Amino acid sequence: MKFYPVLIAFLLSVTAAAHGKIELGDDLETALERLGKPIGTIELRDKTLLLYPQGEIALREVKITEIDLMSDEEFAADQERIKQEREEWQMAQERRAIRHTEEGKSIKADKLSSSAFAALPAKDRVDYWRSFQIRYTGVDVSDEIGRALESYQTELAELETQQRIAELEARVAQAEKEATTAKLETEKLKDQALRSRSSTRYGLRYYYDPVTHPRYLYRPPTVTIFTNGNQQKTQKQAPDYWKFRDYNPEGTAERVARILQDTKEKVNP
Repeated sequence: MKFYPVLIAFLLSVTAAAHGKIELGDDLETALERLGKPIGTIELRDKTLLLYPQGEIALREVKITEIDLMSDEEFAADQERIKQEREEWQMAQERRAIRHTEEGKSIKADKLSSSAFAALPAKDRVDYWRSFQIRYTGVDVSDEIGRALESYQTELAELETQQRIAELEARVAQAEKEATTAKLETEKLKDQALRSRSSTRYGLRYYYDPVTHPRYLYRPPTVTIFTNGNQQKTQKQAPDYWKFRDYNPEGTAERVARILQDTKEKVNP
């Protein structure tokens, strides 16, 4: 606070020494010698402005053409006004910071006592406390962030375990599905094989019965007999299958043997 009176006294002394000696028409060297180094300059099209705490001067072609400097009383009053405004602004900022901090503390207390907030996922609580710390820098929530991060890491570990279990269950279900499909295909192939074997007829004893299959055309067998160099052919008439509708135990081989025997008896009585 001691800096401001010293600065004001220095500026007043500079102004008092300079203002009485600066006149229109003086050159740039004279202005710098009497006023000192300016706090800033502005280059315009046809003139240059030298800025000082108490005002400004304008030069054209390195000659002073305008002087706009405050008197000693005006400069002192202006500095006092600026000082008061700065102090008031600082006090307002301090009051605002206090109110802001109190607001943050109240919000923090409400969140810590809220069961609904405690039931939120850890990630949501971490995000909230981080944004809270940015908004209310005067309120410490480092412990809350640390606890939320620990809970978040625990939840991540649990989620990873659940995900692995779900993957294993999915693999087991897929394997069971594939095994069931393979079993059904195997049973289907076995059934087809049984049907194929049951529909196949082997040997001489199996033939299509014209009674059950009327479209089948039966060709009577022809028997050739050689006797002493003589050839004799005998054709047996088609049997009357209506007589054998119930059951005919005689097979094809037996019938052939019987026909040959009957023919032999007829030729050689």
